[in-house]
Amino acid sequence: MKTHIFFLIISLLCGSYFVEYMRIPHNGFIWFAVCIVIYLLFIRQKKSQTLLEKYGFFAFSFIFSVFLVLGYHIKTNFELYEGLMDSNYRTPYSINDLFALFFLTILWVLIFKSVFYYIKKISANISLTKNTGISNYKHWLIGALCLSAAWIPYFLIYYPGFIFGDSLASIFQALEFWGLSNHHPILYTFFIKGCLTIGMGLKDINLGCAIYTILQMLYISFILSYLVCWIRNKGISPRICVGLMVFFAFVPFIPLNSIAMWKDPIFSASLTLWTLLLFDFVLSNGSIIKEKPRFIPIYIITLLILCFSRNNGFYIVLFSIVAFIFIIAINRRKKILYHTKKLLLSTISVAVFVGFITGPVYTHFDLQGEPVESLGIFLNQMARVAALDGNMSASDAAYMDALLPLEEYPSTYRPCVVDLLKWDENFDQDYLNNHLSDFIKTYFSLFIKNPVCYIDAWELNTFGYWAVNIWELNFDTGNIRKGNLNELDKYKEWGITQTNLLDNGYIDLTQIFSIDSSILSLAIINWFIFFIILLMIIMKKTKWGIAIAPSFGLIITLFIATPYAYWQRYGLAEYYLLPFYILLTLFVLKYNYPES
Repeated sequence: MKTHIFFLIISLLCGSYFVEYMRIPHNGFIWFAVCIVIYLLFIRQKKSQTLLEKYGFFAFSFIFSVFLVLGYHIKTNFELYEGLMDSNYRTPYSINDLFALFFLTILWVLIFKSVFYYIKKISANISLTKNTGISNYKHWLIGALCLSAAWIPYFLIYYPGFIFGDSLASIFQALEFWGLSNHHPILYTFFIKGCLTIGMGLKDINLGCAIYTILQMLYISFILSYLVCWIRNKGISPRICVGLMVFFAFVPFIPLNSIAMWKDPIFSASLTLWTLLLFDFVLSNGSIIKEKPRFIPIYIITLLILCFSRNNGFYIVLFSIVAFIFIIAINRRKKILYHTKKLLLSTISVAVFVGFITGPVYTHFDLQGEPVESLGIFLNQMARVAALDGNMSASDAAYMDALLPLEEYPSTYRPCVVDLLKWDENFDQDYLNNHLSDFIKTYFSLFIKNPVCYIDAWELNTFGYWAVNIWELNFDTGNIRKGNLNELDKYKEWGITQTNLLDNGYIDLTQIFSIDSSILSLAIINWFIFFIILLMIIMKKTKWGIAIAPSFGLIITLFIATPYAYWQRYGLAEYYLLPFYILLTLFVLKYNYPES
């Protein structure tokens, strides 16, 4: 009886902090229902079977709770692009946060353990196979064509596709109106140039943009169709696979991105294929390299497209190499992976080749992008110190003043975005690019003097990728509009015009096929990925980390290099891979599964 009373009291406290810090509307009925569920979890909880499980769930729950507390204190009016410090800020911490951290940690240990045992029970009843690749190429082709057909209305309504400010930069470089720069990957620009050349040869530049969009749609549709057929080949039922096809075909977020002239869709589709190849490598214990000679060529081509379609692809590959080496090292005695040297050699070879091209070669021809583009969050941290008149030495102040007059930082620094700072007419990009050593020195000097300010700046610049308790992110419909579609109006004389080819005067199809589409928050998916990694550790199946390394690398780039607090396109690959993450969870939790 005493135990039940104790659990009831703890449930009431955990429920109160859960409702408050998850930012759930205050409602007596909701609070009561939450407390009852928590109480039932307490009395039905299972004891941890291993120390790894016990301490693993505790550490994960503690870290997760810390980020919940951080997210709880972020206040924003969701004017993320234009908003100044009075619109996007952090509220003060208090002693209550420590109590919240304590009770939330207890609660999330309970929740995560319950989810773990529940999924483990389900996975035991699901039959999975060790088939690699796909077995039915006809279904793959039909699936790809069906996806493309489902996306055609968007293509025709927003013909020749969405053209943004970034798109125009690549187009102008492709047409040699602007000088080449690797700010937008040069080979990606050459791909656009090829499409424009064909289009202008046949008709006009609009057709060239349409050719780009069609090729991108086909590339994405073939990879997503491959993903569904690949999942079917692992033993998942046809009904679920049909459901996945419907998801990719008709959830507006997917087709909208397929017709967007951004480098992200091609990059994300490539990262998706790379992930599937890595999974098959692990699933076959490495034997796929020997059994399927085309595996390595496809693997290398995929990595090259990944690296040359978006610049951070190179850094994701570098991170993955380190992850591969670490995972292979800790599993070396288990002899669960063969031909790892060939996989590593192929990956390292691509990294060396890409590094040579984008490094010495681009430098020789003066094609390097500007350093300011890769210093976003770091620059915003320094700008926050200046904007708040933080602790600075004379040399720190002199450097910051050389970048932008000190008195202008309060009206120029935007907590959630870097762009408007570096694009300000008074911001001296040339000075920054030519004084990188001083930038690094000043960065660390300011960090030592203003650590809390730096942490605040990081939180406000990245919260969209980790704050699961900011529910509004799940209803953010601005993915396409954030790309600045109005920029195209300034260059109508170049002949690029967006036209609704299905405009009929009776039905406004732009309302049915609207560009305003929301989807699950990236923060939730990111924590799901972290949870999968935890399961790998607990189940001692770390070899599967090879398959999820690219996704983890992508998350790291979002956490340390994003220029914007929340933009779904940066994590587009995670939306493509969401079914894969669920399947990976099942494989990790199953002790045994039959051979093909």
